[in-house]
Amino acid sequence: MFNYFTDTIVLIFLGYAMVYPLFLWIAPLEKIDGGFYRFNLGMCCVVGALGVAGYHLLSPDHITEIYVWVWLASLLIVSAINWNAEKINNVIISAISLFGCATMIGVVFDIAPELNQNGVLFTSLLGSMITAGVFFAMILGHWYLNVIALPIRLLKNATITLWVLLGVRTVWDTVYMKVDYVVDHYGIQHSLWAFTMQFEGFLLAVAFFMGNLVPIVLNYFIWRTLKLQATQSATGLLYVSVVSILFGDLLLKYYLLQFGFLV
Repeated sequence: MFNYFTDTIVLIFLGYAMVYPLFLWIAPLEKIDGGFYRFNLGMCCVVGALGVAGYHLLSPDHITEIYVWVWLASLLIVSAINWNAEKINNVIISAISLFGCATMIGVVFDIAPELNQNGVLFTSLLGSMITAGVFFAMILGHWYLNVIALPIRLLKNATITLWVLLGVRTVWDTVYMKVDYVVDHYGIQHSLWAFTMQFEGFLLAVAFFMGNLVPIVLNYFIWRTLKLQATQSATGLLYVSVVSILFGDLLLKYYLLQFGFLV
């Protein structure tokens, strides 16, 4: 698994930093304080810089690396300009995020040139959106301690968004693991579900369970807790969901890079 450590970190960190600012639409600046935007933009810059540094170590294509640096520089500049601004234009921030997502096409080709590029891009960005979504919801939950009368619907919207993303990945993984297959040493084909019963595939079952099923169940309890206006309890459950999703995403990225499974 450690053979693909840097590749995995690059996919997770870059994807996370590129899609995370899109979630700021859930909590517009007029509904929350500027400190929330400063914290989140600063965090994206740090995570993105780590991802870019890791990508540089992979000796990537020079053209793609230039685009990645342009994306990071744009994010840093916009974050600096809006650091103490009273009004922040989410359209510009989202445009930089979309530019970053487009840049991921080249990153994916560098890291896994032999795999289905569209499939790898889809699963990588979907996984990044789920990871970014659960972190966003957790951080937003903390902000209810700092901002008086913050509308509970903001955290509810974040929870619903996370639910939709988890649902999409669960359906995708379920169908994909049914139709895709591996060939054993005897030339016999096995579906990926059957593969999970083998020694090499056990962690794939763990990844599906921890990355999809556990967060969906936790989201149900988070939603029930939010209906009781208990934001602190919901945030505590989001902590558990963060750990579960991160663990599942690491394993899914390993099977993507090691076996080429688009999960």
